[in-house]
Amino acid sequence: MRAAIEVAKANRTPFGAALSMGDEIFVTAANHTKELSDPTAHAEIMAIRKLAEHLKKTNLSGFTLYTTCEPCPMCMSAAIWAKVDAIFYGCTIPEISLFMDQIDMRAEDLNIKSFHRVTILDSVLKDECINLLNKFH
Repeated sequence: MRAAIEVAKANRTPFGAALSMGDEIFVTAANHTKELSDPTAHAEIMAIRKLAEHLKKTNLSGFTLYTTCEPCPMCMSAAIWAKVDAIFYGCTIPEISLFMDQIDMRAEDLNIKSFHRVTILDSVLKDECINLLNKFH
């Protein structure tokens, strides 16, 4: 999670992500929706794209996605399609909603209706992730 927080800080955004296998971090990415004029350029999507391109495959089984904020439905769907094993996130969609508009669908709600179940752990370094929202939103 530290890598996700650091890439968010470096890019002056509350949204950062990292993909790892075991103790090895393979990629990090930040939200670039404004810079790229791309509403899909969320940190999680950018990280998944970067790793899939690097590995030349779409199946990311064995990887864990760390993200500063709970994945939105688009990002959660991408993680499911990529078959990511686990997602650890900092602050929740209801907490993010205090700072900006969100689609009110929780990651777990999408996960339980999916063909691939992702292990989800929330509130990882939550206070630090909420501080990113305070600082960069």
